[in-house]
Amino acid sequence: EDYDDENEFHVPNRIGFSTCDWGNARKGFVAGKLKKKERRAGKFNKADLRKAYEKLQQNGVSFVETSESSPLAEAFLNKFMEECDHGDNSDKGALVASTFPNPWKQALKSRSLPRRGAASIVSAAETACDRMGISSMGLYQIENPWYYVGGTSALAEGALDVICDDHSRYVGCVNMGLTRLAKLQRKMRAQGEFVASNQFEFSLTNRKNAGMIDACKKLGITPVCTNVLDGGLATGKYTSTNPTGGEVSKGENDTGPYAVRKLEKLDALFKVQAGLIEKVNRRIGDRLMKFESGQAPRINRDITTTQIAINYVRAKGAVPLVSVTNVKMANELLGCLGWDLSEEEVEELDKACKASGV
Repeated sequence: EDYDDENEFHVPNRIGFSTCDWGNARKGFVAGKLKKKERRAGKFNKADLRKAYEKLQQNGVSFVETSESSPLAEAFLNKFMEECDHGDNSDKGALVASTFPNPWKQALKSRSLPRRGAASIVSAAETACDRMGISSMGLYQIENPWYYVGGTSALAEGALDVICDDHSRYVGCVNMGLTRLAKLQRKMRAQGEFVASNQFEFSLTNRKNAGMIDACKKLGITPVCTNVLDGGLATGKYTSTNPTGGEVSKGENDTGPYAVRKLEKLDALFKVQAGLIEKVNRRIGDRLMKFESGQAPRINRDITTTQIAINYVRAKGAVPLVSVTNVKMANELLGCLGWDLSEEEVEELDKACKASGV
């Protein structure tokens, strides 16, 4: 698929996946073999992660985001990048993005002094490459540091040195405010480089950062969005009439992860979201009928509300990053390829969001 990029940084199919839940027991990770009961409960292990990674890499989703805040995820990536079959993408391999975390959060976590100056950024990028067993990343991101010792000049100098020392081809930001982002972009441009991306939360049901998408584009920066399913709320799976999302009830008082009152407010949106499934499927079918027998591309004909939510973020102009922990979710993500929401369909969702108060 062809998309207009904001700059030289190109994400194949303009979609990617995150390792944010890899190795996290609170998100369902199990270190050893899984029992049937655990698998039914949605838990996953290293074998699931490997299969999901390989499936995505072989089928057009090569952009993978990680962070030193998730050391086990980086260790898994090291193994998977070396051992997995990347299919037609074998020459290029995974497009890896890692992150220089907020220095104050990192200091609390490591019980050490906060990082400072340009050299800390360069050292962290080099160490990230070493942990993942690669010579260079596709993208190295700097998380909003709140206050950084050395200021924006140190951030810019560190980012430039990361590129100069070939630890990463491009540099980007995470949750960077518009004022600092614009200032950093000016400093980078003055040295012949640029801020390639800014990562932040945005979804169908969490739209507070909607303005940042257009702001990034005006600065020539690729908007990358995380939590695009809003913890599950944006999937449309949980409704006021089905608050558990079709999952097995945990007991008499189990009303699902969201308050019914909250779901009732979103009923109009979820109705539109579900109604688009038939429209999109019909449109894809009409398109495929124009091809001669055996010549039609393989495109998903079983669209889900989850895929509507993911491709909505892409239709708004951003690169969606989806947490993937198993083959089922990998297939869900791959089912977003080959089709887009039309302007009219996006407008329908926008109106429904407004009517629902989101």
